[in-house]
Amino acid sequence: MPSDIRKDLEKRAQEAILKNIVENYKQQRADWNKDPNIIKQLRERYTFHPITATLIGGTLVVSTALGIFGGLLAAIPAAILGIILTPLFIYRGITNEANHAKAVEEMLRPRVQFNPDLIQDRTLRAKVDEALKYWELIENTVSKSSQASMRDRFERTTREVTHWLQAVYDLAARVDKFQLNQVVKQDLQRVPTDIRNLEQKLAREDSPEVKQQLQRTIADKKRQLQTLQSLEDNMEKASYQLDSTISALGTIYSQLLLVGSKDEGGSRVNRLQDEISDQVQRLEDLSEAMDEVYQSAR
Repeated sequence: MPSDIRKDLEKRAQEAILKNIVENYKQQRADWNKDPNIIKQLRERYTFHPITATLIGGTLVVSTALGIFGGLLAAIPAAILGIILTPLFIYRGITNEANHAKAVEEMLRPRVQFNPDLIQDRTLRAKVDEALKYWELIENTVSKSSQASMRDRFERTTREVTHWLQAVYDLAARVDKFQLNQVVKQDLQRVPTDIRNLEQKLAREDSPEVKQQLQRTIADKKRQLQTLQSLEDNMEKASYQLDSTISALGTIYSQLLLVGSKDEGGSRVNRLQDEISDQVQRLEDLSEAMDEVYQSAR
């Protein structure tokens, strides 16, 4: 895939992920348009907006000019008009729901974590690219649906697939992070040797106090090794899960092509959505498990 086309596709995916984040934000807050952070952001934006500056500047210039050439009474109406229009513009900017929606997007945009170029392992990056390809195919199929009722029915499907794409990226990024962690790699090689050496010392030791300390140290080392091996197992499991989920994405895409207007009850679409949700849950559960073990291993 040419780099410029790939970048455009990544940008589309990032915008779709942002849309999901915004929708979740709104669903979790019935009064989202009254969020103090949003109000503050809008107040600052429209107080220092170019139009606000133009209104204030225009009022001063026109009022001054009229005052010079027409006297004080001639300048008063222009000044009053400017005094009314400027706060009105700021008020409408702050209370407009479309402006609120844009402000929410800007506030939540930093939460979008999707940049395949940051994944250094080529195999993992290729898996994310393949998931991205299926995401594009599914989104295009839905957008080209000839019937509005079908597009509405697919809306949740496209949101779920976008959520799925994010979950694929998150898991791949975690595996990549583990593979780059030299400390964990070194510990996996060193700790088993440490345990063997300590056990040999324990067998030769005569002092009860030293033996007791060696036993505690060996127990600690074994717990560390167990955590490291659990992390290694989770990473291997994650790699297989990525392969499985990409195959599932291909299956979902094929099934989506078979969904037609005869699916009046939406049963097939509902089954697809349930399958997607199940796949997302598996990826997220594995990501959380990896995070927990990784924190213990550090």
